Amino acid sequence: MKPRAGSKALIREINEALVLDIVRTQAPVSRARIAAQTGLSAASVTGITGKLVQSGLLIETEIVRGTGGRPARLIELGREGVFAAGVRLSGSGALAVVVDLRGTVVATHAEPLTTLEPGDAAAAVARAVAKAASGMEPRVIGLGVAISGVVDQASGVVRHSGAMEWADVPFQRILEEAAGEPVVIDSYVNSYARGLLFDGGFKGREMLVFSVGTSLGTAVVVEGRIQRGFNGSAGGFAHSRAITDGGPPRRCHCGADDCLETRASLWGLQQELQRQGLNREINSDADSQLIARAAGHVGIGMANLAKALGPEKVVVGFAPEAWIGTFAEQAKEAFLVEYQHANTPPPGVEAVTTDHAAVARGAACAVLAGLFTARDSQPEGLQPEELQPAAETA
Repeated sequence: MKPRAGSKALIREINEALVLDIVRTQAPVSRARIAAQTGLSAASVTGITGKLVQSGLLIETEIVRGTGGRPARLIELGREGVFAAGVRLSGSGALAVVVDLRGTVVATHAEPLTTLEPGDAAAAVARAVAKAASGMEPRVIGLGVAISGVVDQASGVVRHSGAMEWADVPFQRILEEAAGEPVVIDSYVNSYARGLLFDGGFKGREMLVFSVGTSLGTAVVVEGRIQRGFNGSAGGFAHSRAITDGGPPRRCHCGADDCLETRASLWGLQQELQRQGLNREINSDADSQLIARAAGHVGIGMANLAKALGPEKVVVGFAPEAWIGTFAEQAKEAFLVEYQHANTPPPGVEAVTTDHAAVARGAACAVLAGLFTARDSQPEGLQPEELQPAAETA
């Protein structure tokens, strides 16, 4: 397939993204290796890297001496060229981080949230980012925001968030008006998964990432890319139907009865304590049976989804406030029990703590990801390798 007329800018964008991604995952790396990895000519790589060094996206590091000819300089990502901001927005506040091009957090700031009105939330996010990015503002290329619930990233709409009490809120538009910069929004779990993918350990792999906290969530990763489904609904973990014990139905904040959210999220556990007339926080000792039942629901729910999708790896991230008693350990055990009589072995499963800054960092990495891939801007069916022969003029 030949590139269509007027596609030179697209070719250049794709090739710059290819070069940046090689440097991100293999740095420090030589220009010769970049040429070998991408299929671009040495002249094109020299031109592209020269432009990126000039812009501060790449820097030259140590010199490698070969067997002959001029010594080669290795290159790696710059730390001062550009930054991205990420925010974890909750019902109580906005935690903002700023990351450099390598995804390293260089600044943080938290702002309280006094109301759940979208406009007030957007103002709190904008303040948090402005204070975290003080002195770096001209080099901040965008803002990513993680929100608990079902988030349609493509349209910029929060379809449902029990934590924020939102339904069909066009938060991307509201926040862009408040912050005055490009915004990407996503769910907590997708943002956390984006951070894992940005670090390169799960590139090209099949993975499920679950989050357990005030709410529940799932990120579905296929060939190293987050699958979002129609209207951002992929995953479907929190509002799948829980197996009940015959007791009275439990109403979910989405309006349905007996969602998994009502049995296994911290919100659901807190609601159950209130139904029992206990006006207190969850206690790992006093509420051990409640926690054990919740862990069983989490494990079975994860196994049901894993059996349907067949991932290589399962990561279940517990928010710090959800790391109570043996919740994580019991959930992992319940997951593995579901594979005792399965036709295939269970995927690798890992239970980790997902601190709030990691979610905010993942939201920032969603902004940076645009620099490392031009895939979303390619014409349908057009692959980078098909463009490379024409890229010698880039």
